[in-house]
Amino acid sequence: MNVNMVKFINKSSFFIILILFISYFFVGLFNFQEKILSLEKNRNIVNSNIVILTGGSNRIKEGLKIVNDINKLTKTDFKILISGTGKGFTKATLKKILTSDFNLKLVECCIELESISKDTYSNASETYKWTKKNDIDNIILITSNYHMPRAILEFKNRMPNQQIFTYTITPKNHDIKNWLNSSDTFSLIFFEYSKLLIASLRIKVMNI
Repeated sequence: MNVNMVKFINKSSFFIILILFISYFFVGLFNFQEKILSLEKNRNIVNSNIVILTGGSNRIKEGLKIVNDINKLTKTDFKILISGTGKGFTKATLKKILTSDFNLKLVECCIELESISKDTYSNASETYKWTKKNDIDNIILITSNYHMPRAILEFKNRMPNQQIFTYTITPKNHDIKNWLNSSDTFSLIFFEYSKLLIASLRIKVMNI
């Protein structure tokens, strides 16, 4: 076999592998979009403690609306962790963004602010500490719909014995169903799926 033939085979193999990788990525991307929509259909309202993840637009405000709705339906108090608030975010700050019908009793008795975590991985780590401290074995996880698959991955990896229910927040400025019609929404899903793959690879290879 001459040198030119070897070079041709090597180049052909590279392009075949590249095409297969791109195909695999985009098939997964479409499945990811379907997964987001399926999570929206399976929102859980149960008598459980609640964790709200910050980071997306209006996640705290929208998350607390869900907390208020669950409180009205279940008629019970439960522990609530708002994870990743950042330094300087206090309960006084929190009260400024609450709706007028929010049960203020929950702010004083039940809500805890966590400011250490900076990403989804540390959200899961700090929540794990909170569940251990409070002897909690089940939570409702609240975050944006597009963020939920990665949040579930990180949380189940960090606390495999915890029962995790989900309740997604639908961003008002992103139509996930018609994601291909908006470059902003496409980019959002593209990069979130990429983050999910990286997190999955880290867990499988490094086991952390």
